[in-house]
Amino acid sequence: MRVLAGLVAAILAAMALAVQPASARVVRIETAVSLTDRSDPAVKQALMEAFQTSMRGAVAMGLSTIRVDGIQLLHDSVVLATIATDEDDDDEAPDNARDQ
Repeated sequence: MRVLAGLVAAILAAMALAVQPASARVVRIETAVSLTDRSDPAVKQALMEAFQTSMRGAVAMGLSTIRVDGIQLLHDSVVLATIATDEDDDDEAPDNARDQ
């Protein structure tokens, strides 16, 4: 019985050492870009500029995944909110997002 208890204790200790909690860095980035006017092309250009700026920031921080969290169209600017992380989000993506 002592041998069995020792064996079980050793297996549990090995499992505790082998399974380490995963931690990921997650950053919310908000980028604001001024609008020259509120026409569709101007808004699209501002969004592209904001996204590229957010991407450069995420890459500079060593983050590999970025997703859009929100967009605000204000009177004189566009604000793009993104979430950047260094872990793979494939398992957490909504089912409809995987089909696109």
